Amino acid sequence: MDRLINILQIVGAFLVMLGPLIVIHEFGHFIVAKGLRIGVPVFSVGLGPRLFGFRRGGTDYRISAIPLGGYVRLKGDEADEHRSGAPDEFLMRPRWQRFLVFVAGAAFNIALALFLTWLVFWIYGVNEIPSADTYPVVQNLERGGPAEVAGVQVGDSVISVGGSDLRGDPDQVLLNQIMLRPEQMVSVVVERDGEQLTLPLQVGADERSSLGVAGWLVRLVSTEPSHGRVVEVLDGAARRAGVQEGDLIVGADDMRPLTELELRQLLASSPGREVMLHLERDGSELSLAVVPEEQDGQGFIGVSLQPSNLVHRSFSAGEAFSQAVTVNIDLSQTLFRTLKALVGGQIGVKALSGPIEIAQVSRRAVQSGMQTALWFMAFISLQLGILNLLPIPVLDGGHILILAVEGVMRRELSIAIKERVMQVGLLFLLVFFVVVLYLDATKAGLGF
Repeated sequence: MDRLINILQIVGAFLVMLGPLIVIHEFGHFIVAKGLRIGVPVFSVGLGPRLFGFRRGGTDYRISAIPLGGYVRLKGDEADEHRSGAPDEFLMRPRWQRFLVFVAGAAFNIALALFLTWLVFWIYGVNEIPSADTYPVVQNLERGGPAEVAGVQVGDSVISVGGSDLRGDPDQVLLNQIMLRPEQMVSVVVERDGEQLTLPLQVGADERSSLGVAGWLVRLVSTEPSHGRVVEVLDGAARRAGVQEGDLIVGADDMRPLTELELRQLLASSPGREVMLHLERDGSELSLAVVPEEQDGQGFIGVSLQPSNLVHRSFSAGEAFSQAVTVNIDLSQTLFRTLKALVGGQIGVKALSGPIEIAQVSRRAVQSGMQTALWFMAFISLQLGILNLLPIPVLDGGHILILAVEGVMRRELSIAIKERVMQVGLLFLLVFFVVVLYLDATKAGLGF
């Protein structure tokens, strides 16, 4: 029964996340076609058989049986449809109008991503560590991992990776220089005891995703003593000892106060040894004995921490919009770099997320609250918009490519040629989807 509920939650979250994004995409095609007075016989929310709806202005607005996205049918654009040459038929319109219809779906997805990220910044703001111009610190190392082999040590400040500065926002640099460069050599500059060291790091490859890994945990941390708030407790030593979400860790053993890095180092160096955690809970202080479990020679207690000295930063509507534009540009650049690495063979198809993984992440996003759900929906909407513009037949970008070819040739390609090109594109996408789905199921441990 629990497994069935788990599956239903995953499917439900997937539909909640992806369904509206597809509807928005199709609405973009619809509203531009309507504005250009192109015939639109059907606008459907959902796929499959029609359940109910109404007709107005020559369009059947319907709700269909399968609650996954929707579709738009343009007059005279179906392969099996009789074409009369009427002026409101899609193929009778000039190429610039057809271009606008094709590009509108992706434009609406990108606009939605921008709107959602703007909304998150405006409503929720951000929590950040003071002095964001500082460098991230190595908090943990995998025994025998690439970073440790290179000579990196816990407590090192990471100045640059692959020549890119990590000050303030290390995530993008680590993605581009580590995750997208598996099994390549990169130069890492660290600061240790006031001295900068340049270390050659041979990036590893994750067996599950084929993405690059360095075998380290690198985070921006405050060097000032602070309390660590427990935001998640996994099944493990901390849960057995009685640690709860919301607890503040104010000390450990005889170290009071201590920094987050000091706490992590203490726990990592104490596998199998009892550590006394000093906590604040509901205004009272208590101490709990925890025995870190050994993983790869290091101690873990199974908690996620958030520094209590995070500073909340609010934005005006204008500032939030500026932040949203910056974030979406960064995400777009990352997507293009990922596609370039995929085409160039630096990373494999295993790095892509298929419907199973997206569904699992969707459930976690929904369970994490509205802010996380909106972030994830914006992220997926942006990717959906950009990927639909790739010059692959069947996708909007494929149709736009055909329009461009026709523009250069100064004549229309025959319907037969267009249909054959679309069939080839559809076959390619089906094979690609099957491969991604298989790898997706393998990563999820489902198998076939």
